[in-house]
Amino acid sequence: MNRSLRNSAIFLFLAGLALLPPGALGATARQVFAEGRVTCEISAPREVPDLVLELLPIAMHAALERIGPPAEPARLEIRLLAPPPFYKRAKALLQIEAFATQIGDEIALHPGKDPLKLAFRLGHELAHWLVYKRYSARPPLWLDEGLAQMVAAEAAERCARTRKQDLDRPRPPKLEGNLFALEELIGLQAYPRSAARSAAFYWQAEALARALDRKLGAAEFGVYLGLLSSPEPPAWQTPLRERWYFSDWDVNWLAEQIRPKPKPQ
Repeated sequence: MNRSLRNSAIFLFLAGLALLPPGALGATARQVFAEGRVTCEISAPREVPDLVLELLPIAMHAALERIGPPAEPARLEIRLLAPPPFYKRAKALLQIEAFATQIGDEIALHPGKDPLKLAFRLGHELAHWLVYKRYSARPPLWLDEGLAQMVAAEAAERCARTRKQDLDRPRPPKLEGNLFALEELIGLQAYPRSAARSAAFYWQAEALARALDRKLGAAEFGVYLGLLSSPEPPAWQTPLRERWYFSDWDVNWLAEQIRPKPKPQ
């Protein structure tokens, strides 16, 4: 579940939930993946947008390739939310974009209109869901969100290629003044409260996950994910040092990877 919610997005998202009474869902669709091991039931107040049906397979395949399918057949409900009634009045002040949250076997989704942002949000929440289905415990916060960001970016990049678009992911504003030290980032158990610190956390969590993925390779990164997603996980450095022989130099290298490189002059 992505718990780092911006104030404006929270308000509109929860308003959509509150204003959607039980039984109001008027359209459904189904998509099946991983040779029948994953079934997605999509429901919407009026109709399921073609954009969602087009991008869900792209995002799901990105997540499955990185994390793998559930051990047992699983069903995921994707519930599409209608914009709140005051959307047209608020649109001039605030553009509603793709927004989603995953709880258990449900993803509540505000699809928006931007295909790249929708692919990113779907990829992010599908990654959380597959980790939830595959492992007995959630991984540490930095790894859970860093992995989800990696999958989200891959889904958005694939979407961009199919549409012959460029994917632009600029650094968060005020990044340099809100960075976490490596041990501070690893030790986080709750999301930062400020928007700037939260943006820095997501940027650094993804950078650290990517660095470990490059260092270990995709298969061994999956092993590392499994170790840290066990009911009694080891300290984050323990398997790196004992299984993959990381040295102090390697840990220092990881610390460098979560700091932005100077922008070219």
